[in-house]
Amino acid sequence: MKKSNIFQKKHELWLSFLFGAFSVEDDKIFDILYDFAMIEFRHLSWLGDALVEEGVEFDFDKDDIDFVSGDTHTLFKKLKENIEKTQAFYPEGADVMYDRFVSDETYFIQKLGELSLTHEEEEITAYRKSRILAGYELNKEQTDALTYFLFEESYKEYELILVYMYANFFTDSKLLSGIFIDLIYESQFHLKSFARMMREMGLLHVPRTLMEQIYKFDDLERFLVDGIKEEEAAKEECLKLARAVENEELGNFFNFINFQENYHIELMEKALTHIRGKNFE
Repeated sequence: MKKSNIFQKKHELWLSFLFGAFSVEDDKIFDILYDFAMIEFRHLSWLGDALVEEGVEFDFDKDDIDFVSGDTHTLFKKLKENIEKTQAFYPEGADVMYDRFVSDETYFIQKLGELSLTHEEEEITAYRKSRILAGYELNKEQTDALTYFLFEESYKEYELILVYMYANFFTDSKLLSGIFIDLIYESQFHLKSFARMMREMGLLHVPRTLMEQIYKFDDLERFLVDGIKEEEAAKEECLKLARAVENEELGNFFNFINFQENYHIELMEKALTHIRGKNFE
């Protein structure tokens, strides 16, 4: 298999663990699966770096991912199968990086087996479209506003994670790399927050595939200028939703996200200043 195809399979494996984690209610199981997802994300990052070094082109295309399950034991089984299917594509006699992939994933398989034995089978309701957020009395208009926001913003955060990851593969600037990594961490937190709310409302879904032109751009300066505008628009959406839900706790959460967007804009403006300074050298 082409190495670019292995990148796709690792992307899909990361998503299966990430959204598998988001789908479960039990916090202990969530923590384990989410940690494994974050390790798979590091695998993906290392693989991307290696492919860039080798001059191999790759993208963020993905096929349908089989992980959606009605209960936790079925989820554990599917995640184990996804690991085994992905490992079948690793090159034989490869290198230390692939050895690390196999070592990590061997432990994941072992742990998934333990979870099946030590945790009772729990129903997964993340896909049932109840549109009810426990503990909050939202009317239809408020529920519609929250639903729209969660769908739009979860896709945006997934998009930003991949865009900044891809940009980081091709930068030789320590300052820009640090900014991209910070923005990735921030988007991972936002995606986790939004996706867990979607799980509770029965609305969980894997975001649609990104078009190549979104992350394979030629003008980083233009991308950052547009990105700042998007962050400013996201701030407005957070404020609008905080007002719409008319709930102090939810309003506080969305105001918290809004203020985080302020710092994202500051980071992007810092990157923009750096790029424009280099262009004038």
